[in-house]
This record gives sequence, structure tokens and C-alpha cells, in this order.
Amino acid sequence: MRIQSAWRVLTATLSVELVLGVVLVVTMIPTFPSAGPERDALVPLWVSLFVSVILCCVWVAATLVGAICRRGSWVRGSAVTLHILMLAAALGVFQGLIGTPGVGILLLVLAIVGFASAILSGLPARGQAGAASASSS
Repeated sequence: MRIQSAWRVLTATLSVELVLGVVLVVTMIPTFPSAGPERDALVPLWVSLFVSVILCCVWVAATLVGAICRRGSWVRGSAVTLHILMLAAALGVFQGLIGTPGVGILLLVLAIVGFASAILSGLPARGQAGAASASSS
């Protein structure tokens, strides 16, 4: 039962992250650097950030599809990696590099919940570990 709950929490967390990522992509489009003296320097930075956000959304979407289908170890590995990187991003926000403290708190909460649920979704439930070893004997 605990594993099923962890899978549900992981799926819900990834769903929220995907929706927020798509919202970020859509809200980034109007911020394309307009004409000005710094435009030539800002365009490559904006494009690289935009492409990075799109790739992250694809990664989260692939992990979400795997979590919905309960594909096992690769989903847990992907989710753990994804949430460790989100933790690093949250720390960057708290250091004042990008974003606001509210964004940092949201990233931190999602990273902790996603990481914990990814770890818990791979742990055998009580009684399953003994049953699995008994059946293999």
C-alpha cells in the first residue's frame, strides 16, 4: 500500500511540475529580447534558456508517462536525478541568482516531495521482501 501511495504522490508531483513547466514556456515567449543596444547579447542567452526549459519539460513528461505506467527503476532514477537538480535550482534561487523566494520555496517543496516519493516507490513493502526471498528458494 505504501508503494502505491508513493507512486501516486510521484505522479502528482510530476504532473504539477509539467504544468508549471509548460506555463513557464508559454510565459517566456513574450519576453523575447526586443530591439535595443543589448539585444545581440541577450538573444543567445534567451534562446538557450528557452531550449533548456523545453528540454526539461520533455524530460518531466517522459518521466511522468513512465510513472503512470509504473515502469520501475528507470522512472525512479530519472525522478531522483530530476529532483536533485530541482534542489540545486532552489538553492540558486535562494542565493539570489534567479527568481524570487516564493519560486525557491515552491522548487524546494516539489524537490523534496518528488525525491522522497521516488525513493519510497522503490522500497519493498513489509512482508514482500520476505515473500520474495522465500519464493526464490
